[in-house]
Amino acid sequence: METEKEEINNKIINSFTLYLDETGDHLLYSEEEYIKNPDLESHCSLMGFIVPDNNKNQLKKEMSELKKYFWRTDDVVLHSVEIRHRKGLFAIFHYGPKLYDEFKIKIIEIIKSVKPKIVCSSLDKRTWIKRYPRKWHFKDDPYEQAFIFLLEKYAWFLNTQSGENVVGKISLEKRTPEKDRAIKKAYFWTINNGTQYKNKDYFKKLSRKIDFKDKRFNIAGSQLSDYCSYPFYVNHKYPERDNKLYSLLSEYIHFHKKWPV
Repeated sequence: METEKEEINNKIINSFTLYLDETGDHLLYSEEEYIKNPDLESHCSLMGFIVPDNNKNQLKKEMSELKKYFWRTDDVVLHSVEIRHRKGLFAIFHYGPKLYDEFKIKIIEIIKSVKPKIVCSSLDKRTWIKRYPRKWHFKDDPYEQAFIFLLEKYAWFLNTQSGENVVGKISLEKRTPEKDRAIKKAYFWTINNGTQYKNKDYFKKLSRKIDFKDKRFNIAGSQLSDYCSYPFYVNHKYPERDNKLYSLLSEYIHFHKKWPV
């Protein structure tokens, strides 16, 4: 008969949270539209920043300290677009380039201490509808397609973790109610039915709950995901471009010799 301590140990859950962020957009355009306007967005990239739940408090603490160091308050939401363009609260980096370099170093230090894993799904929308004209005809959502690809990679990560009680949660920032409902539907369809390539048992370690959080909750994991997603988008869309942050982050990409069955 198990002792109480043994029973508790057997129930220990190895839990992770994937913080999701996107770059590019979900809009579809015809080939004629791309020819007329080459500047139309051709990519939709999703990046998953996977953090062990036992590292969440450390991440929250270190992000709070970083914000207080630069802004004297932790009531700051890091937003990649505003940071890159030195807008709003991040205008301090426009007037202090060395300060911006220091900020980037501290962000990397946080990532190293948290030891995340990264998975990415990037869809070339222009190629997608050329190869699969039905996608254009039925106005399929490239965001949903990229999301399902990402779930396969997240499940792949979870299936490589040791122990029987592995659980993978997922946290997304709120968009519109319609978009959130569509993603929720795609999520539960995938874990209940599987995909074209993986059966439903492949996704059994994914949580039966999906969280949508507003930016005002100031979630550290979501902000790091937002900060890290752009380099992956650039790497896919412009692989020839110098991309130092991607080079630093690439060591955290989850690779495996083969897909687990």
